[in-house]
Amino acid sequence: MTSAAPGWSGMRRCGWLAALVAMLAAPAHAAGIVTTVTDEAGRPLADAVVSVMPDGATPMPASASPSLAAAMIDQQGEMFVPDVVVIHTGGAVTFRNSDRTRHHVYSFSSIRPFEFVQNPNDVSSPVRFDTAGFAAIGCNIHDNMIAYVYVTTAPWAVVTDAAGHARFADLPAGNFIATVWHPRLRPSAKPPAKAITLATQDTTLAVTIPVLPPRRLRSREY
Repeated sequence: MTSAAPGWSGMRRCGWLAALVAMLAAPAHAAGIVTTVTDEAGRPLADAVVSVMPDGATPMPASASPSLAAAMIDQQGEMFVPDVVVIHTGGAVTFRNSDRTRHHVYSFSSIRPFEFVQNPNDVSSPVRFDTAGFAAIGCNIHDNMIAYVYVTTAPWAVVTDAAGHARFADLPAGNFIATVWHPRLRPSAKPPAKAITLATQDTTLAVTIPVLPPRRLRSREY
């Protein structure tokens, strides 16, 4: 015997139940953080890494942002592109040579030393970084080439754009510490750390960081 189709009230109850289940399953989140990073003269700082870590009773998420799992550094016009990448501990960086010349990629960093030669169009095996910190990357053939890999334990991290902006969305409500690092951070300075409380509104954060002047190219590097 065929059962009767549910009436409108039954379907409405099902709809309410589905909405309630979805609401309970979705984590409470704040709109996000908009960060502006400048130097001591008020100029925007590109290539600063802004990382966000839960503080106090705010729970750590089960996993880091998927965007921190892997990164690519290309070699174009005898330059590394981009200059700075950020990954989570355990993440990996792949190197590609889009130039017509050979490069010898290396790092003497204590967190992950490595070196290999890349011919034109070569793509490296992923280089994994299991220790937090930063690694300066160079080319043994072209001294002007330099890039940085920043490795963080924070679940969220972003590199600032040309305007010095970094944006985070859909963070859970709670208390956090935002830390800012830059390749030209003065050796005597610690990366600035700012406390943030997130509820349901966007939060803006302005950070000034003391940096060294940009590196000047030697005449043979032009």
